[in-house]
Amino acid sequence: MDYKKIVSLLAVSAFALAGCETDEAEDVEQSVEDVAEETEDVVEEGAEETEESAHDIIDDIGSDLDYTSPVEMELTGGSWSEDGYIFTPTDGEATINGTATANEDVEEVFAFVIEDGVVFEKPEVTEGEFTFTVSAEDAEQTFQIGVSGEDLWEVGDEADAEELVRYEDVIIPAAQAE
Repeated sequence: MDYKKIVSLLAVSAFALAGCETDEAEDVEQSVEDVAEETEDVVEEGAEETEESAHDIIDDIGSDLDYTSPVEMELTGGSWSEDGYIFTPTDGEATINGTATANEDVEEVFAFVIEDGVVFEKPEVTEGEFTFTVSAEDAEQTFQIGVSGEDLWEVGDEADAEELVRYEDVIIPAAQAE
């Protein structure tokens, strides 16, 4: 790519000088050709040293795109927003249902509910499903619900949702006055 830019700039300069009809124009044209040949030689040498073509590099990138998480998670029963999944309480409670699907490398899946950096609850994952129910409060509540193939924490432990394989933000709106 740099080669093309250099040659383009040199070619434009050569044409500009050629338009002036001076003896320098011929020297510039020769210089342009010399620089182009030298640049091409350097590019070819670099390609030989790496022994990898552009197609090989692109093919390698494509294999990175096939990444799948060792544990996938899906939450149901809420509505998605940019801030997270919103679960509206009914009868004073909000229930979050989730599924966790693990690949063959993961023996057991653990679910965690984190509030303000502390593990609030560890719902049991049974046959790939888990449920978390919380009572509605007068103020909005925000949780991170996530899964991992490792038992990372116990209830009450400090936790960082970024350590989970997969997590989502969950928002429980404030309870409505009846």
